[in-house]
Amino acid sequence: MNTRSLQVNDEIFMRRCLALASIAKSRGKTAVGALVVRDNEIIAEGIESSEEYPALVAHAEIVALLKAAEVLGTRDLSGCIMYTTAEPCFMCSYLLRETKIGEVVFGASAGQIGGTNPDFPLLTTDKIARWPVQLTIRGAVLEQECIAMLRKQH
Repeated sequence: MNTRSLQVNDEIFMRRCLALASIAKSRGKTAVGALVVRDNEIIAEGIESSEEYPALVAHAEIVALLKAAEVLGTRDLSGCIMYTTAEPCFMCSYLLRETKIGEVVFGASAGQIGGTNPDFPLLTTDKIARWPVQLTIRGAVLEQECIAMLRKQH
């Protein structure tokens, strides 16, 4: 896939994440939306604090990963891409690595919203033997819109 079509697809999928984040925000939750995509098709969607799961673990990324595993009938999500409006936290990063997702594309970086600890980059570490494959990570897709969504008041 060429760089131009990659950028177009990234924007299309991130705009869907922003729409999901808006739904979460309208429900009084943190404005985060996430998708799992395979072969340019949305497999699963998640919004922050989904009613389907306990609030403590119902991050948008986790909801999308659980739904994708159910749809595909496997927890091996290699070949899939996670799109999310915010860089995943430690909890979400762990599940992303466990499910072998191949790529993560995010909007707002953790440094701007207080997510992932920069002292231990769980998404990119090669120091955990059970996670031998590194992810491709691309950030700052529609970054300003994602930051604005996170900061927007009810």
